[in-house]
Amino acid sequence: MKHATIFITYNPNIANEQTLAVRLHTIGAVNGFQMLLPDRYNSETVLGEETRNRIGMADYVILFATTNKLSNIVKEEIEHAYQCLKDKSKIIVIYGAKKSLSGDITKHFTEIFYTKEETSDHVIERIFNAIFKKQQHELEHDLKNAQIQKQKTEIVRLKEEKERQSALIALLGIGLGLAILAAIAKKQ
Repeated sequence: MKHATIFITYNPNIANEQTLAVRLHTIGAVNGFQMLLPDRYNSETVLGEETRNRIGMADYVILFATTNKLSNIVKEEIEHAYQCLKDKSKIIVIYGAKKSLSGDITKHFTEIFYTKEETSDHVIERIFNAIFKKQQHELEHDLKNAQIQKQKTEIVRLKEEKERQSALIALLGIGLGLAILAAIAKKQ
C-alpha cells in the first residue's frame, strides 16, 4: 500500500507552527508517508517554483494554524493546492481555537477546530468526517453497486484508499496531540 503524499505548510515567522510542521514531517516520513515542506529557504514571501512542484505532488495539504491570519505565502500555497487538487477536502486547516477566517480563500480548504478540553478521539472523528465524507460515500456506493468481475480492481483501489485515509488520520492525531501539548506548555 502506498501512503499519501502530504505537504505540510506553516506561516513564516510563527515558530510553533514551523516546529509542528517539521515534527509532523519527521513522524510522517518514518511511518511511510512522503512528506513535503515548503521551500522557505529561497523565499518567505513569494511562492517559488520548488514549492509549487511539491504542492503539485501532494495528495493532501495540511496547516496547523495558531493565528487567525494566514500569511500571503500560505494563501498562495492554498490557492495553488486548490488549483492542483480541485478538492477542498484535501486541503486542511486545523485551528487550536474557535477561530475563523473569512473571504474567498475559505472556499478552498476544510476548516477543523479543536480545543484542549476535547479528547483527541473526538477531534479525530470530526476530522475524519469532514475530510473523508466524500470519499467514504464514494467507497460505500461503489462497494454496493460493484459487479464482481468488472470492479475487482476498483474495489482493491478503494480499500487501499481507505487504508491511506486511516493512516493519515493517525498522523493528524499525532499532530493534534503535539499542538495541544505545546499550547498547554506555553500557558505554564
